[in-house]
Amino acid sequence: MVELNISFVSVDFEVFGHVQGCGFTKHCRDMCVKRKIGGWVKNSKTGTIVGKMQGSKESIDEM
Repeated sequence: MVELNISFVSVDFEVFGHVQGCGFTKHCRDMCVKRKIGGWVKNSKTGTIVGKMQGSKESIDEM
């Protein structure tokens, strides 16, 4: 059997500031796809961006 030394992590996040209406959600989604990170991202009712990312610790750290 081959042992893989890969840490899998899950992160909930919220981004504050001027982040709605500027393409931030799409940019975040595109970066996650490029790094093979799963999850979701969306605009919140309070004007922030919220989401969840799941992937290797290395990929999440790049975000």
